[in-house]
Amino acid sequence: MEQLQEIEQNVSRLVEAYKQARRENAALQEQLKQQNDELFVLRTQIKQTQTDLRNLQIAHALTVDSPQRQKAKNHIQSIIADIDRTIDVLKH
Repeated sequence: MEQLQEIEQNVSRLVEAYKQARRENAALQEQLKQQNDELFVLRTQIKQTQTDLRNLQIAHALTVDSPQRQKAKNHIQSIIADIDRTIDVLKH
């Protein structure tokens, strides 16, 4: 009889340990989801910040008298000329 009680106690402890492990797993899964969501937001912010920085660098290059400004201006004029040539070719 004593062995049976001991087995029952062990099974009860095992079942409780299993339930606790499932609760911990669920909590960890939720924590992982939250961290993944936060990571997505942070990556989106990084991409936006990089775009903003690139735009600021371009704006700065175009507003400051510098070799970069002249280079950027020449590049833009070249692109516009290419577009104009393409339009002319498409018209004919």
